[in-house]
Amino acid sequence: MTTHPIYRTADWRSLLINAVAPLELGARALTINNFRDLDDETPRPGRTAAVLVPILDLPRPELLLTRRADHLKQHPGQVSFPGGAAERNDPTGVSTALREAHEEIGLEPASVTPVGFLDRFDSVSDYRVLPVVGLVKPPESWKLDLNEVAEVFTVPMDVV
Repeated sequence: MTTHPIYRTADWRSLLINAVAPLELGARALTINNFRDLDDETPRPGRTAAVLVPILDLPRPELLLTRRADHLKQHPGQVSFPGGAAERNDPTGVSTALREAHEEIGLEPASVTPVGFLDRFDSVSDYRVLPVVGLVKPPESWKLDLNEVAEVFTVPMDVV
């Protein structure tokens, strides 16, 4: 496997920020990658969600992932980013992603610096999902909600 040593780049944070859609653009301006067949006439999802794409801000950056609890009805045991459905009191997709990450893994919103968005997409579970990329100051430990998350793990960015 070939690795790309992003962490050896003097300013990997700038590379990351330049690779995502800027927060100022706003989520509504993003394209939608729809994974359904083009001839599928199923209506677009009526539900919205956001996930946090958390990159641990370390000398060698790491991508944080979760494994969903095995007893869940939707996507049991799957690897995912922390996130979930938007609630009425969430003013933005960033708010949704940060709230869900706090609920699922105990990540304090103040420890996250949102840097941009990836393309929205329509999921097979009928959600329109907004991925929010954020730099994360890692906590000393994670506080998992075991009703939702079975484990948290990281992968070095140079192997992703």
